Formats: sequence, structure tokens, C-alpha cells
Amino acid sequence: MKNTMTNIKDEQTKPRFEVVSENPSPQSDNVFDDLEALRKAAKPTIKRQGVLVNVAVDKPPSDSHFRAHPEWFLEGQTIVKDPGTGDFYFVVPAMRTHPKLKERLRLVTLAVVAVWPADVMYVWPVPELGSKKKDFKPWKSARAAYDLSREKWMQIWWSEEESDFKVEKAEGNLPEPTWPDGKTFNDLLKLGFADRIIDNENHDYVRQLRGLTD
Repeated sequence: MKNTMTNIKDEQTKPRFEVVSENPSPQSDNVFDDLEALRKAAKPTIKRQGVLVNVAVDKPPSDSHFRAHPEWFLEGQTIVKDPGTGDFYFVVPAMRTHPKLKERLRLVTLAVVAVWPADVMYVWPVPELGSKKKDFKPWKSARAAYDLSREKWMQIWWSEEESDFKVEKAEGNLPEPTWPDGKTFNDLLKLGFADRIIDNENHDYVRQLRGLTD
């Protein structure tokens, strides 16, 4: 009898070991009981906002549509284009009479346009009319495209057959353009013409026209 009581006591005082899951999971199929909670959890909680660091100075791409900003334009400005690189240089008023520049100048309106679907900004040097005895036909087409783009999404592309720009309106109802937050027209011009402002005859491009080396 004593041995029996001892054995029972030993069993009661023995430590018991149980296997317990570190990550106890509830009934797994219950996770789909609240689909709205899953939808909320799937939404990103971090918002990323792009910073505008580059602005192209050029005509909008031929495979895109564009809208002009209603206020961001500057008329009566002069530029020159480097035919080798395609770069546009802004020529300040004091340099317009320079003998190496005056015959190469283009009189333009510098206009900010939003491009779809890339959602980027361009500074478009839009030709101004009436500066020469006979305006070049493509200049008229480009100007018409810009004027129309102040209210509608437009597209401009070159037609070899007609030796002129084709101007067409977007067929669909495209969304309104998104203009950059925290940036001014001045900021976009500075970004577009960064390192490409001709304000003296020792500018690299003017020196190139003069046949001068470094």
C-alpha cells in the first residue's frame, strides 16, 4: 500500500511537458469572414511623391497628347537650336544682336504643356508668327496646335507626304492635366534651360560658332 501511495505522489509531482505552438493560429478559414478589413490592410500606407528634377525643352512627342497651361507662357522670347545635339539655348535680350546669333534666332512663346500618358511637363518653344515676310507653313500648324491645346488635348506629328505638321484632337475624354505642386513657371524655365542660357559671347555654344577652342 505504501508503494502504491508513493507512486501516485510521484506521478502528481512529476513535471508535465506539452507542445505549444509559438504562433497559435485561429481557425484559418475565419480570415475571410471580414473582407473589408482585408481590403483596407492591402492598401499601401506609404505615399511616394515624385520630385520634378528635369524638364525637356522641345515639341511634345508625336505619339502623345498635350495640354497647355492656361497661364504659364512667355511671349516674344528668342532661342537658338544646336543642330548637332538638338539642344535649345535661351538667348537673353542683350545677346540678340550678336553677329553669330542674330541670323539664327527663333522668335517663340515659351509655353508649359502637360504630356499624356507619360504625365510629364515640357517647355515648348512655340513659333511666333509675323516675324518674317512669309511664315513657314509648319510654324503656322504648330502655333495652331498650341492655341487649340489651351482648351483641348491635342496631338502633333510630322507628315512627310504633306511636308507639314498634322494636328489632331484626342478622340477620348482624357483626364485633366496634373500640374506640379510646389513649382512655379519660373522653376520650370530654370530646370528646362539649366546650363543653356546664352548671356555672353564666351558661352560655349557661341565660342563654337566663333570657331574658338577652350
